[in-house]
Amino acid sequence: MNSVLVRSAVAGLLGVLLAVTVLVAADRHGTPPTVLVVTAVLFALAAAVGLTRPFPVRTGRRVAWLALLTVLWLVLALQEATAAYLVLALFVLYLLLLPAPWGAVTTGVVTMLAVAVSVSVAGPSTGAVLGPVLSGAAAIAIAVVVESITAVSEDRRRLIDELVRTRGLLAESERQAGVVAERQRLAHEIHDTVAQGLSGIQLLLHAAERGVPEDSPAVAQLRLAREVAADNLRETRAMIAALQPADLQEGSLVDALRRLAAGPGGTAGAGAADGGAADAGTADGADGSVTVSVDVEGDAADLGLSVTQEAALLRIAQSAVANIRLHAHAEQARITLTVEADAVRLDIVDNGRGFDVAAAAAAAEGRADEGHIGLAGMRRRALGAGGTFDVESFPAGGTAVVVSMPRHSDRAQ
Repeated sequence: MNSVLVRSAVAGLLGVLLAVTVLVAADRHGTPPTVLVVTAVLFALAAAVGLTRPFPVRTGRRVAWLALLTVLWLVLALQEATAAYLVLALFVLYLLLLPAPWGAVTTGVVTMLAVAVSVSVAGPSTGAVLGPVLSGAAAIAIAVVVESITAVSEDRRRLIDELVRTRGLLAESERQAGVVAERQRLAHEIHDTVAQGLSGIQLLLHAAERGVPEDSPAVAQLRLAREVAADNLRETRAMIAALQPADLQEGSLVDALRRLAAGPGGTAGAGAADGGAADAGTADGADGSVTVSVDVEGDAADLGLSVTQEAALLRIAQSAVANIRLHAHAEQARITLTVEADAVRLDIVDNGRGFDVAAAAAAAEGRADEGHIGLAGMRRRALGAGGTFDVESFPAGGTAVVVSMPRHSDRAQ
């Protein structure tokens, strides 16, 4: 409605009709009446003021401008019958600028006024009546077309804005995912190279120190070297901790699982000792509340897992608990972290409605392009960290997700 194209079209229509009015008057009278020429100039100036810039936002200013144009048009129409056709452009402006239903009401009133003026100036005739009426009908058709085009353009603009916003969010999400992946990769590399090298240097220096007599001057040098290596190892471990996922920076994997159990709006229970005690948290579920508890079996102080493995276990637990809260309609769920001699196993079990695993896998495969990765994403994450993944479920029988990661006790040094 406020586009340059619309305003230019209305300005062109007014210019043509105004020129025709003046030319017809000149042809009829030899010289156009002075009043008509002055009024035509004033009409052109008033129209130019409103059409060469965006229409006023306030309704009062629009009404004042349209009222001025209407008065000038009425003066022209009383001087020359042809000026009655200028009302076509006025009708379009009424319908575009005045709020409904006042645009239509004004168009109807001015149509009757235009018929009366035409009959009084040119005499009773079919043209004097049909001219303004057809102009009103044409104006309504033009206004409908313009409104339709404007609505389509606005919908397209909103769609483009939403697309740009969505692409921005997707790009930011991908960037964040890339940052997290790179941080984990760096932490893993530093752990497996620099940290292991410094740990090995410490062991070698300690062995060398035992093989040197206590009164040897080299003992002090070896101890100093071992202390420097120990300091650097501590700094390296701090760097590795800083590169871990945010959930793991605030504590161990067990701490992160207990915070996960508390869930949004929930409260975690008292800290549990390793070896079987449980923490519980409650959060809203799909059909009520889900009480999530955490059990730790074995010595969780030394999991013997890499940063990547711990991050994978945490992310899988987060995905599984999110699915339980959103879809399982469960009342209880239990997260069990079991530390075995050669592996760390994570079990997430709920008493929800369960599902057909084969059917869910087939459905997820068919909707992978829509972002429905679910269990497949958990499986890929587990396998990517060198572990195994399994899920057991059947309708009305609950669900159990089991992830196992091999321990590498040398990595935990």
